[in-house]
Amino acid sequence: MLYKLKSTDSKTTFVPVTPTTMTKQGFLEKEMEQWLADNPHAVLPEDEERVLVISQETAFQNLTDILAVDEQGNLLVIEVKRGQTPRDVIAQALEYASAVAEWDYQELNRRATQYFAGRAMTYESLLSAFQGVFDIDPGKFSESQFNQRQRIFIVGEAIEPKIERTARWLLRQGVEVGCISYTCYRTEEKELFLDFQQVVRREDVLVGKVPPIGLTEAEFVENMPYGLQDLYHKLKDRVAPWPNVQTAAIQSGGYLKLTAGNNFAEIYPRKDGLHVYVRREGFSIPKGETQSVHGLAVTHKPYQWTLNHEFVVSSDTDLNAVEILLRQSYDAVVK
Repeated sequence: MLYKLKSTDSKTTFVPVTPTTMTKQGFLEKEMEQWLADNPHAVLPEDEERVLVISQETAFQNLTDILAVDEQGNLLVIEVKRGQTPRDVIAQALEYASAVAEWDYQELNRRATQYFAGRAMTYESLLSAFQGVFDIDPGKFSESQFNQRQRIFIVGEAIEPKIERTARWLLRQGVEVGCISYTCYRTEEKELFLDFQQVVRREDVLVGKVPPIGLTEAEFVENMPYGLQDLYHKLKDRVAPWPNVQTAAIQSGGYLKLTAGNNFAEIYPRKDGLHVYVRREGFSIPKGETQSVHGLAVTHKPYQWTLNHEFVVSSDTDLNAVEILLRQSYDAVVK
């Protein structure tokens, strides 16, 4: 539970900040797109604070939601979704990236100057804007140095597991893809907060923080933080006595799976704990909403795949409650 601290003369109280969605708050996808075009640093890696936005999708052109240039002159293709990421979002982003990869400086400059003019920005050219934003002296960067590489960022309220594992696979093949999820929160005073989390980062795969393909389950677990290793072993001990249970690591997707003929759980190690996905049977939670089930905050993810109810297991989670939900999902498989 997220709280806002509210102080008075006599005391400080914890005021719950309620999870919500863009849809419930009446915001359109285009509004989120504009917010990020104005504040692109919200979805960038921590060591990259500045980019120059040079284009946004309009009703008259089929282009990525936001196109930007980084400090090296490379292009950032940013796709923004208000709710869950649809299955075709990566294919769409790859299509856009492959298209803009063919653009020379003249085409980039044409798009950028149109964008600048539409927003009353006084830059005369892409190069002059680039020099001004990144404090680059004239002559230190040439037109031919733009667009040597392209990077993709997918932003959504829910990054579906299949999108995440596809992005990790693409990273291993050398395609630079990042996935960022965001959660909306609302206070009693109707203030809206956005929490962005980098779900898939190029650093995770490129420097080996995600176990490489070919590891056994034991090796996969050994690459996890120690606290998460202990949690996973405790969960595994609880399900091991059930008939026909098998466990395995899926390195290409960065997760562990529990099966009894069919998958009844998938476990994704994250900074805040183990994210566990179980089957839909036994729940009555509306899509996109979160409810307390046996003391656990369970979210019904708004996509149609079988394992679409998520909860997080951390060091202070009631493992008896976790076992109940795992057993519920297991029973749905073996019946």
